[in-house]
Amino acid sequence: MRLSTIFIAVLFVLAGACKPKSEFEVTEAMINSVPDSVLSVEQMINIMTDVHLAEAWAQENKRDTIPADVRLKAYYTTIFSIHQVEAEKYNSSFKYYSNDPVLMNHIYTKVVEQLNIMESKQLKVKKSTTNEQDSKQR
Repeated sequence: MRLSTIFIAVLFVLAGACKPKSEFEVTEAMINSVPDSVLSVEQMINIMTDVHLAEAWAQENKRDTIPADVRLKAYYTTIFSIHQVEAEKYNSSFKYYSNDPVLMNHIYTKVVEQLNIMESKQLKVKKSTTNEQDSKQR
């Protein structure tokens, strides 16, 4: 009985070791193989996070007298300036990553993670501010 238990345990370990790699898994080699003419994965994550924040802000403030497209153009200019990137380089990099769905999926996953972290930090600040105001009112 003990020998069969050991055999089964070894079989499970070997079966797990033989599992094929996912075709959607991003490797360090994939990230390092991005050409120099393209923004790095990390740069794209940071810029795209800011772009999504700007687009959300423009969407939230529709009642503003400045049209959303004009406001967004100004936001994009500011974002590219902050990240010291030309709009053309961002656009060409976006096209490059769009042609590699695995890398683009990785980038968007990281963007969403960053946005979720920002949101949770904002909720903590809002909650602590609300708690402070409640305790002052008492």
